[in-house]
Amino acid sequence: MRKPDRIKIVLEQIEQLWMSNPDFRFGQLIMVIAQTGEHNPKLFHMEEDELLEKIKVLQNQLENIKTKE
Repeated sequence: MRKPDRIKIVLEQIEQLWMSNPDFRFGQLIMVIAQTGEHNPKLFHMEEDELLEKIKVLQNQLENIKTKE
């Protein structure tokens, strides 16, 4: 298993960067950080309410998988 303590560190850094640049959408921020040179318009233009809905769907899917195990 990967070390869970890395998550808080990464999220704190993203939070600081995003708070100082609030005009970025989350997807824009991640793409700018990653600098992959690839285009992903759906992620780049995704609003946070849509992202939150996708997170909820994923959480439910993962919970269902865990309960089946």
